[in-house]
Amino acid sequence: MAGKHLDKNNLGYLGIDFQYKLAKIFVEDSKFFEDVAPIVDQNAFNDSLLRTFIGTLKDYYSRESVIPSYEMLNVILREKAKTNNELEEADELIKKLKFETSLEGYIFVKDVALKFFKQQNLIRVANKILDIAGKGDIDRYEECQKLLDDAAMAGQEDDFGYDIYQLQDKALANDYTVSIPTGIDMLDETLGGGLDKGKLGLLIAPAGFGKTSFTTAIDSYAATHKCDMNNHMGYKVLQIYFEDDDVDITRKHYSRITQTEARFMKRLDKPERDEITELLNNHPDKELLRQNLRLKHFKTGTKSASDIEIFVKRLINSGFKPDLISIDYFECLAPEKGGYSTDTEWTREGVTMRKLENMAKDLDCAIWVPTQGTKDSMNSPEVVRMDQASGSAKKVHVAQLILSIARAIDDIDKSRAVIGILKNRSGKSGKVFNNVYFDNGTCTISCKDTQEFDNGLAWEEESERIREENRIKNVRYIASLSSNNEKTKVEGNLVGTINDDFGPNTEF
Repeated sequence: MAGKHLDKNNLGYLGIDFQYKLAKIFVEDSKFFEDVAPIVDQNAFNDSLLRTFIGTLKDYYSRESVIPSYEMLNVILREKAKTNNELEEADELIKKLKFETSLEGYIFVKDVALKFFKQQNLIRVANKILDIAGKGDIDRYEECQKLLDDAAMAGQEDDFGYDIYQLQDKALANDYTVSIPTGIDMLDETLGGGLDKGKLGLLIAPAGFGKTSFTTAIDSYAATHKCDMNNHMGYKVLQIYFEDDDVDITRKHYSRITQTEARFMKRLDKPERDEITELLNNHPDKELLRQNLRLKHFKTGTKSASDIEIFVKRLINSGFKPDLISIDYFECLAPEKGGYSTDTEWTREGVTMRKLENMAKDLDCAIWVPTQGTKDSMNSPEVVRMDQASGSAKKVHVAQLILSIARAIDDIDKSRAVIGILKNRSGKSGKVFNNVYFDNGTCTISCKDTQEFDNGLAWEEESERIREENRIKNVRYIASLSSNNEKTKVEGNLVGTINDDFGPNTEF
């Protein structure tokens, strides 16, 4: 006996979980919904509550030209309710979509849904054309052709620009921009909360000056940062690294949690190991770190930015969608395969940066990428400038936010650093933070005793004052040595330094 033909005229054959995932994606992936909204039919959902939800979503978007938040959708659904039971159903639906529905299979669900709605739209158009043809309306041929062309283009991106009032609600909404904080309070305050989702941040620092410590610190902080924007559940974070191995990075996170330097964890005796184990197991944010922070190692030069994007999409399909991604560091990425006109380092790096920029936008996540500073940026307390980023200048052209770390040898010993905001497309740049506590050993960064300067000129004046004080101290020290009958030693070893610093005719 032949089996009953499977009905694929609604989404029921894909299951209720698929429909809930799709409804969640419609709300949280505004770009996707805006593209498919013209062909989405709420009647394709075989669950009555979801039909009402999708109809409400479409109506609001048609009227306001923006995707409503879960909170707004809940208000509208409650306003439509006629019974207490319908009120409860509205609340439960929003709760289920926002907090309980997984994004596992995110990319697959989008692809299948797009094909389904395009197919259903094509069927509707074909039936309409057959109806016109059946009536013998030959003069409506051009209309039929247009219907067919529109059906073929449905669901594809169609952007002809916008007027400045079209996005008014989005631009003024408190929850439109989600900023992922660094945990460095003065920096976050200046940045308006941190690095925005959809934006690419670049960190310039010489080799060995704390790039990995920086990414480890901000990744750990974001994963455990509780606020209304993440329902006090922290942010999802993906930390990608190349040069360090898995144990090295794990120890860095343990060092931050326990405030025990990573280098001391190599050879622990039993009492010390037991103490650290107890601190780790009893840490109040243990479960948040376990759930929110994902670590991934790749070999240097084996993965391009495109390869990273493919990996992240697979990760999203598994149910883990990052709010923040750190890639440590830029020079470890493999060049893109094609896509550039000339085979030069400068062009390749520009292509890679553009790929990272687009990845941040397309995946709606914040991305931090450290890059090496030039040798001129090493062992200097001065602010590392944008022109001291190694390689192509295209890196600094593309990034929306650029920070730099400067540290002299003495600063490293004292766990101090100078952090500069070199570029900030979304706010104030040029600020300099001096005397930032920056402990590589425990991946701890704070601004407890930090001096803030509004611009580079103010910092230059302050640093010149500090240099002058140090010169005077050196001279007084040399003079004291001379008074202690060590003149010969001073003349032999130190006079040259005095002349170099002050010139041969300097008076004291």
